[in-house]
Amino acid sequence: MNETAVYGLLGICRKAGRLLSGDRQVKDGLGKKTGCLLLIAADSSEESRRSYVNMAERAQISWEIFGNKEELGHALGKGPRTAVLITDPGFGKTISQKLKSGLCCRR
Repeated sequence: MNETAVYGLLGICRKAGRLLSGDRQVKDGLGKKTGCLLLIAADSSEESRRSYVNMAERAQISWEIFGNKEELGHALGKGPRTAVLITDPGFGKTISQKLKSGLCCRR
């Protein structure tokens, strides 16, 4: 499994309207508990990472550290993204399984 597959799934997820990106959208989604998987860029600041992790854990939403800001944004056809919130359980489960196959680190 390589990172390209996860980035491809993120692009499909965006086209399907099943993810939130950008600080405001992600934080609103976490506050409303509308997500199932939060991806946080590995090159995000410690403060941003801590804030997103705390919000995800309060909302009982799984989270993973994956990729970097530029690559996440590129996969979505957007500018750099610090975090992406997957809102579809099917996409969330598939991406999570691919990440757990040894591709990323959590915590």
